[in-house]
Amino acid sequence: MPGSRRSFIRVGPDLAVEFANRRGIDGDPAGGLASWRELLDFLELHGAVSRSEARALRTMAERNAGACAAALVQARALRDTVRQVLSAMAGRRALSAQWIATINQALLWGAGWSRLERGAGGWQAGFTPSCEEPVRALAPVARAVADLIATGRSEAVRQCANPRCSLYFRDRSRGRRRRWCSMAVCGNRMKVAAHAHRHGRRRPR
Repeated sequence: MPGSRRSFIRVGPDLAVEFANRRGIDGDPAGGLASWRELLDFLELHGAVSRSEARALRTMAERNAGACAAALVQARALRDTVRQVLSAMAGRRALSAQWIATINQALLWGAGWSRLERGAGGWQAGFTPSCEEPVRALAPVARAVADLIATGRSEAVRQCANPRCSLYFRDRSRGRRRRWCSMAVCGNRMKVAAHAHRHGRRRPR
């Protein structure tokens, strides 16, 4: 992996949720999508694009920086839409028709056809996109969101119970009682804070 690649905090295996969690802090609109390369690093890390496709998309920035910059803006807009979808699912609210339209538009960017390609280990299935624009990189995210919506609300999308955390996750725990994006991060912090609060109240004056 390139040396410039950031480490991404992962709360689960779901591309749609992980993409939504690439959110800025204190109103920063870029968040975890600060550059075209960072977006591609994220997509490649999560298996949304192949290494060869990621390489082709990175090369686009050298030939058409303006189109890649525009695609990055669209990526942030899609991320914000996905966050609204997850918020509604977590709150058991109806999904907006405008959100669905945005996702359907992004799905169109993934049009293309499958074909067999020769690889190092023999023949393997490949995909040739019909869209020549860099926004095609966002199609796998749109498919992941569409799959999540199609499964219904039984998939238990939740937001971390830490009031200072904005991350979402899908609760696959037994009994669906998971509360934290990560037990090692927010879960531990909240347990430490609760412990300190209890012992602080018991301390004699």
